[in-house]
Amino acid sequence: MEKTSVCRMSVQEGRIVVEGTLDRNARQACEAASAQVPPGTTLFLDCSGIEHVDIFGLNELVRLRERARAGGGAVRAVGVPPELMNVFRATGTVDAFDPRPANGPTSYDSTRAQAWAAAVDRIRVDRVPEGAVNLNVDGRRPVGATQGFGRLWEKTYLMRLPSGRVSPQDAMAVLRRRFPSLQPPENRFFPGEEGIVPGGIVLINARTPGGLIATGVWVVYADEDSFAFMTPRGHPESGWVAFTAYGDGESTVVRITGFARAGDPLYELAFEIVGSRVQERIWTYVLRSLASGFGLEADVGIRKSCVGSDLQWARAGSILYNAQVMTFLWNLKRLVKRS
Repeated sequence: MEKTSVCRMSVQEGRIVVEGTLDRNARQACEAASAQVPPGTTLFLDCSGIEHVDIFGLNELVRLRERARAGGGAVRAVGVPPELMNVFRATGTVDAFDPRPANGPTSYDSTRAQAWAAAVDRIRVDRVPEGAVNLNVDGRRPVGATQGFGRLWEKTYLMRLPSGRVSPQDAMAVLRRRFPSLQPPENRFFPGEEGIVPGGIVLINARTPGGLIATGVWVVYADEDSFAFMTPRGHPESGWVAFTAYGDGESTVVRITGFARAGDPLYELAFEIVGSRVQERIWTYVLRSLASGFGLEADVGIRKSCVGSDLQWARAGSILYNAQVMTFLWNLKRLVKRS
């Protein structure tokens, strides 16, 4: 069975007091609490009672923020433990939550906090795996789901495998170890020597409908049950994609959740035309490849929801860092030198 967790939210003296663990099970508590606050007001989140936030729990906080913005309000986080402050900084959500540090004791589990990468201003690639092109990653800022240009989408891909054949632990172990080989042929992933660990780098060289692209991702979160990749500026998306597996009784559920928006206006147009379908095909392929490795066939379900419908025109300048364009220019320069 899936591990149980408890998230409690209550409205007290104009604040939403948050307690417990924020993970994928926190959505109902978030929605119930925010419904008690009038539209157009600022939601103050008292975070001093939070014990842990994983990547899926952060999604719920961003959802809460987007609902408040849609009603003309805002969200401010107060009583923020140092460990949670690092989460906001690492994921680029500082501006979204304007976090204020706690003045007294907090409940955060410092051991579990190590699943988050330490916040960095720039991504650094120390070693380039053999065969990889290191372009549009080293020196770039990591950008999160509240940054970027386009509409914010949550896309969830679900696959169920018989728990008698595959345990959640086995599924995650194979997903981590064989992640590059589970990709479709046009995608080449190059994890660093450290593997998929907090702060690790995975370089990506791929063929897309728009041509070759060299980019990569930063491992922003990784614990025993899940891991998540965050994008550098110039990547097609701004945000993160998370991978997990858990039991629900008879089945082992393997889940991929993308929580991101197009990085710039060009990417937003590309996603509308063909990019979204290509993305869905890639993650469906990965899940089916995982099932095939266990000698199984499985259906993959896709759930999509638009979390934030606004276009963030203040971020349109990211088009100057567009990895697709930069890769084209790099490749063109290489061909000219050869001629």
